[in-house]
Amino acid sequence: MGILVLLLACFNLTNTSIAIASRRLKEIGIRKVMGSSRKHLIAQYLSETLAICFAAMLMGLLLSDFLVRGWNFLWEYFKLTPHYLDNPTFLLFLFGILILVAILAGSYPAFYISKFNPVTILRGRLQFGGTNYFTRILLGLQFSISLISIVAAIGFLQNAQYQRDYDLGFDAGGSVIAWVDNQSEFDTYRNALKTNPEIVSIAGARSGIFSNRTNDPVKYESTQMEVDIIEVGDHYLSTMDLKLLEGRDFIKDSETDNKESVIVTEKLVEDFGWENPLGKEIIWKDTVKLYVIGVVKNVYTAGLWREMEPMMIRYVLPPQYTQLVATTGTHQAASVNKYMEETWGRVFPNRLYNGRMLSENSTQAEEVNVNIVNMFGLMGLITLLLSATGLYTLVSLNIIKRMKEIGVRKVLGASVTNITRIVNTEFIIILALASVLGSWAGYVESDRIMGSIWRYYQGPNSITFIISVSLLFVMSFAAIGYKVFKAATMNPVDSF
Repeated sequence: MGILVLLLACFNLTNTSIAIASRRLKEIGIRKVMGSSRKHLIAQYLSETLAICFAAMLMGLLLSDFLVRGWNFLWEYFKLTPHYLDNPTFLLFLFGILILVAILAGSYPAFYISKFNPVTILRGRLQFGGTNYFTRILLGLQFSISLISIVAAIGFLQNAQYQRDYDLGFDAGGSVIAWVDNQSEFDTYRNALKTNPEIVSIAGARSGIFSNRTNDPVKYESTQMEVDIIEVGDHYLSTMDLKLLEGRDFIKDSETDNKESVIVTEKLVEDFGWENPLGKEIIWKDTVKLYVIGVVKNVYTAGLWREMEPMMIRYVLPPQYTQLVATTGTHQAASVNKYMEETWGRVFPNRLYNGRMLSENSTQAEEVNVNIVNMFGLMGLITLLLSATGLYTLVSLNIIKRMKEIGVRKVLGASVTNITRIVNTEFIIILALASVLGSWAGYVESDRIMGSIWRYYQGPNSITFIISVSLLFVMSFAAIGYKVFKAATMNPVDSF
């Protein structure tokens, strides 16, 4: 995106240089008559562009200090500090960028303007200014680049809402876990927590969702696959809101369930190709025979970051508990976690609290979304302002070029609406083409970035494009609306 924004700035400078060249036609003609060669004019225009780019680079270095602080604010584990002058490689990079940008932005105007015939210029026969195919293409590319940032920002904002509401198959928002050493500690801590009315349910486990699960191969007949395995105690399914689709839950203190019963997820049933999963025998660790007694809804044990794995749930008795799970309402999770920490300090005064909210995994996904929205939003605003500036310049000079035409049309009875349509038509076409190209590129870029971060996400959709394109058109017409209206309502006498 940094490269695209830099290209956009180059396009803008190129467009503006070409658009305002009509003001320097007489200067060019006189210089050529006085003996200046074309290479002198080219050198002059390139040096002017180089000076502008150098001033912009200095201003950019000052602004970058604020952006670095903003980056550090977005990501707490980033502590970036700018070191410009003590890094020769970076200084060389800046020098190279300066020369490259000056050549990229200044070459076409320099070579194009310097080729004019001085006789044609001084006789006033050369009509230059407004738009041509090159400036139209550059303007279209500017708005396409702007739309990439806008589509990405809105797309990630929508994805944040989508992932926030995504059903992970269990209560991720209201669950808090803490680790204990044995059943005695579990019972002591559980009894202390029961006094809090905000805690809805408490269960024990040896390993659970998002905590200490194992991954082992299991075999059914000739088919073998890797599965996630958690080992849970009484009421774990109801506490974590795991939805039992068929079969039964574990029976309290059942030695049979402890030794040979398992509950599996839909994903495991699907991968093994079972139609009637209850009672199926699977082999674990080559010799342990386990029998399916229930099926629960799919559980995303790795959140939305990676592919959902099939999961197998085993039953453990209280002496094997190493963690306590407490659930509450989503909005009370933080306060319950704080209460659990305070209670831990009273019950186990010589040990640090080791609990955490399971919603931290979802919070990390939302943090990534929001931070990327902020970055793309900032770039989208900058690129849109740059594009609007270029559009304003071209519209202004196009109006100047067609001033007499507009005056004649008004004398002949053209309305304000007709004049506005005539002035805006080519720019509406440019914006329409840019909307198609920018929406497509924004979709590809956003989907690529999201796909590199998450396995489950919502890419840009039709609503994303409608909002983005509408914003593009609103900003564009806000930039040129007054100029066009003023030209359409002017006195025809003033145009001659």
